Amino acid sequence: DGTASGTLMVADINPSGSSSPTRLTVFNNALYFRANDGTYGTELWKTDGTASGTLMVADINPSGSSSPTRLTVFNNALYFRANDGTYGTELWKTDGTASGTLMVADINPSGSSFPGTATVFNNELYFSADDGTNGYELWKTDGTASGTVMVADISGSGSSYVSELTVYNDELYFTARTGLYISTGSGLVELSAFYKYDGMNPPIRLTFQGTNGLGGPILQGGIIIFNNEMYYSGRGNTGEYQLWKSDGTASGTSIASEINPSGNSNPSYLTVFNNELYFSADDGINGDELWKYSQQTTITYA
Repeated sequence: DGTASGTLMVADINPSGSSSPTRLTVFNNALYFRANDGTYGTELWKTDGTASGTLMVADINPSGSSSPTRLTVFNNALYFRANDGTYGTELWKTDGTASGTLMVADINPSGSSFPGTATVFNNELYFSADDGTNGYELWKTDGTASGTVMVADISGSGSSYVSELTVYNDELYFTARTGLYISTGSGLVELSAFYKYDGMNPPIRLTFQGTNGLGGPILQGGIIIFNNEMYYSGRGNTGEYQLWKSDGTASGTSIASEINPSGNSNPSYLTVFNNELYFSADDGINGDELWKYSQQTTITYA
């Protein structure tokens, strides 16, 4: 509760070691996460905040660990990716009960589709996945096997590795690889491009000036919406990671602040708090420290 006396362990899930709870996600008045109790392996768990109310939702992989991850709430269910030991790593969902925990679709019948981070858009769940034929591309689901389909094969050949799915101004933005490379101080780096999708027409690649003429900077660590703009850690022509922002247009995409003029500032863990954007960054002098950014003021130490 913010005090020392009010800080306590909820439950000793693994009495013989560490349960290593991660991916904490709120769903249906409970906190869901993955944990290893030392008996069933790493599975999906939930808690109501009490020891007696902390329990495994389902033993998805009886022969080992299902390793659930990418937990996302959609349409009164919790979606995630897991490996049941039979179909490989595929898209699953649960209503919070063992009987209501099931695989949505076997996207890759020959192996694992490895569904990526999911985002709700237009009353459907969008994510990236590999069907074993088209590579890692953009997919969506309405929660049924028949309603789980590929939206677009962005690359046309091989995997485009769609990532950073973000809903902004009623459109779905994401990044994908282009197969083109630039030379940096660290060697050759493959260029990523920004795309947007309106839910009906084919995704459009956005071209921005000052970023190799392609779809924007390479992203690192996700996109966050702040003051009605997209902020992220990106790399332009210089190849160095800085804080970028974009409104989805060429003129509205630029470096928000060059925190480290001589190298990578590596902004990460971007979080909005008190109408300011907080993150970790390195200015090349003080090391990796806590920073904040406001559109009304210059960037400063937090």
